[in-house]
Amino acid sequence: MRHHLPLLSLLFVLLSACATPEFQQANNECMNQGLKPYPVVMRQQIFKRSRQVMVPDGSTICESTSMESNNKNSGITQNRSVCRPGMRQVTEYYDEPGMVDINQAGRETYAANCAANLCLQRFGNAKCKTKN
Repeated sequence: MRHHLPLLSLLFVLLSACATPEFQQANNECMNQGLKPYPVVMRQQIFKRSRQVMVPDGSTICESTSMESNNKNSGITQNRSVCRPGMRQVTEYYDEPGMVDINQAGRETYAANCAANLCLQRFGNAKCKTKN
């Protein structure tokens, strides 16, 4: 069940975004009630993250410039080369600790079911749709 928590939370958020204001009000009432059987319990968890980083790719990029001396009559030209390693972008994976409410999905499911029951009692349907 734990590996389904993020999916259930996302589903709840998506469903509540489309809900009527009446359903959202009922859901808020039920969310408070849901804190009793499903209290907030925060636990540390390790999350897999990724980021893009630049790393040397084994090549070398050189740029050459020519500079004449300050005395134009001397005919002396100085060549200068500046080299740097070639780089490429790669994905780097790392672990990052974070806090998670292990009861969030249970509380949201409880609240959604409770809200549907309240809507059924108040409006005759599970979505709190009014007749407009």
